[in-house]
Amino acid sequence: MYKTVNTLSALIRQFYLPNPYEMYFNSNVYADIFNIIIGGAILHLFSFFLTSSIYEKGKNPSWIGSAVYCINYIGNTFLIQYLCNTFLNLQIQNIIFIAFAVNVVLFVLFRWIKNTISYIVVFG
Repeated sequence: MYKTVNTLSALIRQFYLPNPYEMYFNSNVYADIFNIIIGGAILHLFSFFLTSSIYEKGKNPSWIGSAVYCINYIGNTFLIQYLCNTFLNLQIQNIIFIAFAVNVVLFVLFRWIKNTISYIVVFG
């Protein structure tokens, strides 16, 4: 099941998601290179960070972690694209910082929800 979800996730990330950094470059080639080298690494780090707030390796099946990672990657892609299109005067590093701040808030929120649900389940 993991290989199926992982392959589907890779196909979605590679072929169906827009390049959120496109508007900062005059050429799609430069935007793609930036996305592959720097932007993709940023999206990976943000997505992995958020996934770690929910998914616990060893406790949950690995396909769940892969699915949650894909969802977080999609969410972060559209978050950065939204910020780029909404705040046209901001430089790309400011967009990335704002996206990081949003991810930290979401991490805390997801962790709090997870701990609250765990507490209710254990202590009913």
